[in-house]
Amino acid sequence: MKVSTKILQLKARNDDSEMGLSKDENYYPKTSADAVAGLDKFIAKQVVTYQPATETNDGLMTAADKQKLNEIKTEPLEGLKFKSPDGSVFVLAVDNEGKAVFTKEESDAH
Repeated sequence: MKVSTKILQLKARNDDSEMGLSKDENYYPKTSADAVAGLDKFIAKQVVTYQPATETNDGLMTAADKQKLNEIKTEPLEGLKFKSPDGSVFVLAVDNEGKAVFTKEESDAH
């Protein structure tokens, strides 16, 4: 059985410019969260907490996304792979003088 609390609505007796009310205007009294009995417990039940994501367990991100994130290299790369229209894979690297060098990657299929 759900118990409901009545919402208190008041009516302005006179014009009140300080509160921004006109005579006979309905309004609700202002309050604060700590003045509402049980609100802190209600909010605590609504809060979802997450553990850090691992490669096997979801957390703030899915485990699959965590695996992808872990695969991103942040240090300088030794080469980037590109695929040509015929499906051949080429690796772009730089030599010691900083010149671009493309090398065709050998296929594993024999």
